[in-house]
Amino acid sequence: MSPYSYGDIPDDFPSKVFTPLGEHLFKLFKEFGHEYFIGKTTTSEVGFFSKASEFLSEKFKTAVNTAKKVISGEIQHPENVLTTWFFPPVMYVRSDLQMGSTKLIYGNSTDITFICINDANYEPELLINGHMEDGVPVDYWYILGEDEVFERRHIKYGTRLREIPSKTKDFVKGGFQILDILKDVRNERSPQWSDSAYSMCMLWITGAINMFVEPSSWNALAEIWDGVNAKKIYGRPDYFYCYVPWPPVMNLLFAMGRPEFTMRLTGLLTNHQLFVNGFEPEMINFYKDVVPEVWDWLINNMKESGVPTPRQTLGCTPPDLKDKKKFKNLEFDWIYPEGARVKPFEWDLADEEVFSGIFTDISHETPAEQFYGKEHIVSKGIGEE
Repeated sequence: MSPYSYGDIPDDFPSKVFTPLGEHLFKLFKEFGHEYFIGKTTTSEVGFFSKASEFLSEKFKTAVNTAKKVISGEIQHPENVLTTWFFPPVMYVRSDLQMGSTKLIYGNSTDITFICINDANYEPELLINGHMEDGVPVDYWYILGEDEVFERRHIKYGTRLREIPSKTKDFVKGGFQILDILKDVRNERSPQWSDSAYSMCMLWITGAINMFVEPSSWNALAEIWDGVNAKKIYGRPDYFYCYVPWPPVMNLLFAMGRPEFTMRLTGLLTNHQLFVNGFEPEMINFYKDVVPEVWDWLINNMKESGVPTPRQTLGCTPPDLKDKKKFKNLEFDWIYPEGARVKPFEWDLADEEVFSGIFTDISHETPAEQFYGKEHIVSKGIGEE
């Protein structure tokens, strides 16, 4: 039995209603309790967001450097090198597919600023911006919560940027107001891209946490669909995360069903090959230093549960959060087809090897096996390393 339950999360916790939508998030809440997360994300001594900005910065830097080396030909087999997709940075893409997938979805020149909202107080604590040119990641910047930018006011409503999410309590309405303010910031910092497309990505930190601890590249994409369809499909009061405004192709993609969306995106990013999601060195240090209990949980969870195969992801049945009776009974299980899972700890790999990213040849077309061995490994690591 888990020591905590959904009922232990206070009803006034802004993102409580989204917790069951995160398969791993809910497990973490049941394991460590609500107060653990409050202590980690609101205590100044912990420095959660400043340290998170460091590993996010490393992810963006890795993406930029890898793209440069692919273009220069320094990376000779980009089809075997996985790197951060940039938009969003919780996803990974085969280096040879970075340009094509990004241009198809985001166009030729795009900025996206990720508005990281603290679940405890509804305040944006971190802004991190990435810029793409011709499908290639070229620049990024981030701003922490104490910066003067958060004090800038909306020209029409007079609301400070840091107050907008809590005042609107609506990701779309709030996103457009923040966009009005940050257009000026973008144009000050990067006037050469003042005519580029620009979107806000509004997200709860708990949504990002759920994505970061997901071991399957297939599941991670399915979870993007869940978060965007939180209101429409799962009956939540708002999005778990969303773009404001949506890049045009995104509306078509998210109109697909969960399996169809996942198939289409995994095809674009990895040619359907399973990537066991990993962490760059700075992020591993973040886990060990800031949330060591979660690092231990990740190791144990990987050993016990492994990684769902692509076939299992496509056959997964999410919880029906619209069913009031099931919700009252806390029936929040994610039901997967039976069968063996991919278990990297059975491949004689060290902890950090397992969690540094493993690219495999396993796809939805791979026949079910009783044991998935290390012969399925294509490459290990993230980016140029």
